[in-house]
Amino acid sequence: MTNQEVFKEYGSEKWVVEQNLCFLLQGYWEQLYQKGYVKESQMPINPVGFVKNFMKEETIVETEYAEKSKMDSISKSIIIDGDFKEI
Repeated sequence: MTNQEVFKEYGSEKWVVEQNLCFLLQGYWEQLYQKGYVKESQMPINPVGFVKNFMKEETIVETEYAEKSKMDSISKSIIIDGDFKEI
């Protein structure tokens, strides 16, 4: 079953996202190791735990872009029902 099929069948349930993320990060670290960019000792034992800890840290975000994107999504979902009258 492909990753796309897993998400289509099971949606974004927590366990699906975590397991998929774990395999993705393990593959990424292994490629970095094979190319010599990281040492084996630098690879996290639990990549999902690594990401969970990262998500708890503070970061810098461009909120203006995020708010604009959110407003664009909202405005696209608004449906106006009514009659128009020429003045």
